[in-house]
Amino acid sequence: MNKKILSAAILAAMASGASTTASAALASDAVLEFDAGVTTTSAYGTAFVKSGSYFGMDTNGVGGVKPNERTAISMNNGLILGTSQAASGSHAGSIDGSESPGVDNAWEFFSNTGMQYSSSPTNVTGATGATAEIDFSGWGVTWNGIPAINMGGGSQDCGTASDGICATTDPDTGDVTDIAGVFDNGTGIANVTCAVDCAAGDTYTLDYTAIVPQADPSNFGGVTFVLHLTGTVASAVPVPAAVWLFGSGLLGLAGVARRRKSA
Repeated sequence: MNKKILSAAILAAMASGASTTASAALASDAVLEFDAGVTTTSAYGTAFVKSGSYFGMDTNGVGGVKPNERTAISMNNGLILGTSQAASGSHAGSIDGSESPGVDNAWEFFSNTGMQYSSSPTNVTGATGATAEIDFSGWGVTWNGIPAINMGGGSQDCGTASDGICATTDPDTGDVTDIAGVFDNGTGIANVTCAVDCAAGDTYTLDYTAIVPQADPSNFGGVTFVLHLTGTVASAVPVPAAVWLFGSGLLGLAGVARRRKSA
């Protein structure tokens, strides 16, 4: 093989990789690595998350999630796009090492242990330049021994106030309340905004909002849930590595061609 042709082929491959990077969007198999949430205490003695990643619950019911209603989280495997990620071992009480985390490490909420998971693949449903949407319809939380608390959004039909579909029992009094109506628990879509193009190495912010289903066994039915991640986009196979592997392949072909010619 002519050396000039070989060099041109390698340069073309590298240029192709550079072009792909320049017009990159969030890859369907990217890993969203996220920064740990940072908690601090105000002058009044109130603990709150001031930066990093967290989930929040509108536990006071006044609308929105305040800084003191956030729970800091840290990364275990990160959010692996295009896959489902299990978590188990939540329980009453503090973290004791028996937990099996997936996306994030175990955390404590109202003095009980929990983790987040996805029961279906978190697929990229749309990506253009520095923005993307991710399917979070399988998102959930396992907490306080409850294996699955649905945070995936969607429409919830609770029927009438006498059919028992969304009935909840007060643990203290034993009184049963049957909730009626159709509820919008959220879009099931997480929104991602990147600094440049969502390629590997770029920084991003992910925001997601859902409503805990009515009559959920966690007793947080109807409460707003938010997830906020900040971090870096990672890739298992970075583009530059792929380019050089392709170049190595061309060099191998060149060697074969030389041997055949000399033979």
